[in-house]
Amino acid sequence: MIFGKIIKKLRRERDMTQEELAEILEISPQAVSRWETEAAMPDISMLPVLCNIFNITSDELLGIDIQKKREKIEAICAEGDKYSSRGYYEEARKILEAGSREYPDSCDIMYRLMYVSHCQYCANTRNTNYRDEAISLGETLLEKSTDDSIRHSAIQILCFTYKDIGKIDEAIKLANSMPDIAVSKDMLLSIIYDGDEGYRANQRKADNLLQFLSNALDSMQIKLDSGEYAYTEKELAALRDKRIAFINLFFEDGNFGFYNCHLWNAHIGQAVYYANFNDIENAIFHLRKAAEHSIKFVTDNDKQYTSLVFRGLDKGSWTGGNTDNDAAQLLKQLDNNVFDVIRGTPEFEEIKAELYKYAGKWNVQEE
Repeated sequence: MIFGKIIKKLRRERDMTQEELAEILEISPQAVSRWETEAAMPDISMLPVLCNIFNITSDELLGIDIQKKREKIEAICAEGDKYSSRGYYEEARKILEAGSREYPDSCDIMYRLMYVSHCQYCANTRNTNYRDEAISLGETLLEKSTDDSIRHSAIQILCFTYKDIGKIDEAIKLANSMPDIAVSKDMLLSIIYDGDEGYRANQRKADNLLQFLSNALDSMQIKLDSGEYAYTEKELAALRDKRIAFINLFFEDGNFGFYNCHLWNAHIGQAVYYANFNDIENAIFHLRKAAEHSIKFVTDNDKQYTSLVFRGLDKGSWTGGNTDNDAAQLLKQLDNNVFDVIRGTPEFEEIKAELYKYAGKWNVQEE
């Protein structure tokens, strides 16, 4: 529908004459008539006023196909996600920047660019241009977006980056603006739903809490105000044992899914710990377990969990920050000098050879 017809349609739907619209706009009725007959277009400064009068967006006023635009934006975001979720950030950036040029007002594309900028900054370059871009995009999103999901995700990244540049007060302010975990979506839906959906909602809640706890145990080594660290190396090893134990407790059947990633990370930490003390038996044991779980993560094709707590729950998708798959990432860690005490042993070489079979780059996910 062309602009003139849209104006006429909107005006008639509101039982408004050309003269009445002209009076509101402080222009002549002839000007409105010229718009509706396509003899002229209003000045661009008039568009926000018209949008406000008719309570519509500028896209609707100009006759842009909203559904088609939404579908194109969703396609751009999905294509970008396929690359960014497997660590191919530069490829994702090209897709999203092209999309942003076409749809500069899209908060969905803008957030994904913010995410890619943050990941590129964190990955290995520590390029402050990426960090500054992430901050700028995040602050723009908080100003423009009305979508809580986008705003909350932007706040998360801004908290990370504000801390990194020393804006602690700003980071705390944003963090305090977020809801407590007790009133999160997962918590509330697990209470609201009954039946099958209630069962799945409680599984999803347990899954998220399990991930939070696992990640918390992995990041508890913090320098205290006294200047000392919270835990000794021996205590950290005990924490890793606890992390390994409770994940195994929830997945008694060995179908760990995404948690294979958590487990190989914990086991490689233990392998390093024991290798440092020349405890060859334990170092090899944990190295073998790390390899086992990294390979399982690479080869896992099961769509659902089968353990008692999570049976039937969709494993869903995951995002990785490295184009190397987990077997390849672990293989690189074997170059650590700490493993010189077991390097060359039959067990070490066997583990290394097994990892070589599965090491490679992640494929871009095809839906």
